Amino acid sequence: MKYFIGLDIGTSAVKGALMSEDGRIIKVTDKKFEYITEATFKLLDPELFCDTCFDIISELASSADGKIAALCSCCASGNPLFLDGEMKPMTRIIGWQSKIPQADLDAVYTKEEQDAFYRTVGWDFFDGMPAADLAYIKLHRPEILKNAKMLVMSAEYLNYKITGKWGISHSMGTPFYLIDQEKGVYHKPMLDKFGLTTDMLPPIYGKGTALGTVLPDKAEELGLCADTEVILGSFDHPSGALGAGVLDEGQLLLSCGTSWVELFPVADRRFALSTGGLVDRFTLHHAPWCVMKSLESVTVKIDRLREHFFGVVPHKVFDGCAGEAPYGCNGLRFDFTEADFKRAAGHGKSDIARAIIESAALMLKKNLQNLEKCGLRADSITAIGGITNSPICTRIISETLGKDIKVVNGQSAGAVGSCLLGAIGTGVYKDEKEAFAAMKERL
Repeated sequence: MKYFIGLDIGTSAVKGALMSEDGRIIKVTDKKFEYITEATFKLLDPELFCDTCFDIISELASSADGKIAALCSCCASGNPLFLDGEMKPMTRIIGWQSKIPQADLDAVYTKEEQDAFYRTVGWDFFDGMPAADLAYIKLHRPEILKNAKMLVMSAEYLNYKITGKWGISHSMGTPFYLIDQEKGVYHKPMLDKFGLTTDMLPPIYGKGTALGTVLPDKAEELGLCADTEVILGSFDHPSGALGAGVLDEGQLLLSCGTSWVELFPVADRRFALSTGGLVDRFTLHHAPWCVMKSLESVTVKIDRLREHFFGVVPHKVFDGCAGEAPYGCNGLRFDFTEADFKRAAGHGKSDIARAIIESAALMLKKNLQNLEKCGLRADSITAIGGITNSPICTRIISETLGKDIKVVNGQSAGAVGSCLLGAIGTGVYKDEKEAFAAMKERL
């Protein structure tokens, strides 16, 4: 029996899944990352990042009673890392939640250049992600650009440590902000602006491509085989959509991780851009694009309110309070600002708990209404992510949206999607639909 390991490298943690070739999910697990905060930067130590992912791989590999045929990762990336001539880190990994002053951005990019990012990359330009980080480095740390021999992101560095080879998929490359999304090549004006060349960047391939096999010493360390293949994965939300079976136009994925994201599969990139949402390359053979609308770091904001009003309490305690309140929370609503701490005066714990979840769901609803006005359809809704561990919170979101929600693979959907893509990349399944159908039979 062959087995596949899938990683979902999120913002706050790495989640992993082990799947057999007949579609059975054998084991799921996770481990948190430890960030270093410096001013407005959120940073990761590159080796600790890799070690965290290695721990998950080893744990999953030890649970298989057969060969690990492939390893595949999806990633909430946008986390750049500079390397020297020996491929050693020159910097820490710069987390996408780091913030660069607008003055630095304006000093490096004209308004026209900032506006052009969406058409070229598929994502709007803002004060985080590699394009913003590069502006800061150009102004304040030019020696890094002068001396660096390689610029990659965290997931590509992990794959390099495992295989000794560089590669990035089109989908993983979207948050790199250096790739012309439609042409599938590096965007020369961006490279020229920072003195970068294509040999300083990982080669671009389609997702599902076999990057290479595991290095012998790494195979022994991780409990893999020397011929275990490493398959290039996708951005995390599209991988979650695969793991949840959201593959066709008219389906909507609610991906509730660190950020809450609405994802719609679509057939045409021009139409996708017309919605103003984040655009990514999606399935291999069906709807080839997807549109995403994000509530950035909303879970962080939810946790902040929850801790303020409830302290550190078990999830079941908070959920129990939320489940006791009526829809509308007796008029209480939060907007996730400092003013929220005063708004709750006169309301009981149940109103407050439900209002925290319901208020986030109302922001989802507003996004959804705007996207539906653009021509996107939500004939069915599937939810994934940590909040789906709570039936009460999932029910509150459903009631707020006024639509039925089903949960498929919950918090593990992204990692399961990576397993499925690994199986596709090694020829076990011909495409996403066949892979998901095989897995679904085992749910």
